[in-house]
Amino acid sequence: MSGTKFLALPLITLGSLAAAGQTSKSAELTYFGRATVKIRTASGFVLYIDPYAPGDYSEPADLVLVSHGHGDHNRVDLVKLKPGAVVASAPGAVSGKGIRYLAEGDSFQAGPVTVQALPASNKNHRRGETLGFLVSFDGIVVYHASDTNYLPEMEGFAKYGIGYALLPCDGFYNMGPEEASRCAAAVNARAVLPIHSSKSELFDGKNARAVRGPEVIALEPGQSTPLRP
Repeated sequence: MSGTKFLALPLITLGSLAAAGQTSKSAELTYFGRATVKIRTASGFVLYIDPYAPGDYSEPADLVLVSHGHGDHNRVDLVKLKPGAVVASAPGAVSGKGIRYLAEGDSFQAGPVTVQALPASNKNHRRGETLGFLVSFDGIVVYHASDTNYLPEMEGFAKYGIGYALLPCDGFYNMGPEEASRCAAAVNARAVLPIHSSKSELFDGKNARAVRGPEVIALEPGQSTPLRP
């Protein structure tokens, strides 16, 4: 993995995250690797998106989102569910009782969190069978793009006021860093978190750090960052 630095790019490092003064009252995102993230709101609501990568799943979930049915995105069995927890996914991505299947444009509320399903696709991921997610809570808007390339619809996502865009950049199954940078500009996100940065591993630092945006938070697996409105 390359340690190349880009002087024109505001890059958030582990040291600066530690210095950010996180408190228990702040919403927080933890990156597990691949496309797996955990979000904990300020009130303690816990959400996992695309569970797969190794990590600390000990916090039971209030909500689990699965973008599509590939095995590196849909390991709901890794997650402990609270009573009444919601599991929502693209059609057929997971099976079981009580799964809420979503189509593009669907939205729902779970506790303090609003979820909207957005389009995602490329040559490896069929549209309609793969979804992105817009997750909103406490004045914070997180866009998890799932596995995708640039889509013309992304030009309209700026209206959502996205604070954090989680964009794939592996350049094999999905777009590479240059196209991910184009997506970051299209959705007008305040900050970009590169995900799915490697063809076969949990993380590729070279690809992650090559993504451009107003602020790039290049988390390595196991690292966390506070989320701000």
